[in-house]
Amino acid sequence: MQQAVIEYTETFINSTDLTIAHLSRWSDEISVLGKIEDTVNIFENSVSSNPLIYPISQSLFDIVGVSSVREANINGYRILYEVGERDQKKVVTSFLFLGQKQSVKEQLTNHCLMYR
Repeated sequence: MQQAVIEYTETFINSTDLTIAHLSRWSDEISVLGKIEDTVNIFENSVSSNPLIYPISQSLFDIVGVSSVREANINGYRILYEVGERDQKKVVTSFLFLGQKQSVKEQLTNHCLMYR
């Protein structure tokens, strides 16, 4: 089976940066970066060989009825992503990086207000 291509949106990068800034108040930045890097590596290893490994995001489905976005729960973080196809290759597009307790609705609202 061909490996999936993994892409990260600007929203994903922004939400990851906000998570790092937030968590760095309570832990040293090196530890925070290490845990986030480990989480992203696990995610990439999992979805590159099996893009549909994680379930549909129930939070996003409940908020707006979207059933195409999946949610990976790894190391106390959540990564929201979608699987598509381009040039006969599976493409995994990562949209959002969240802490386990963060509200998807609140983060999407914040993003729309901050980065419109």
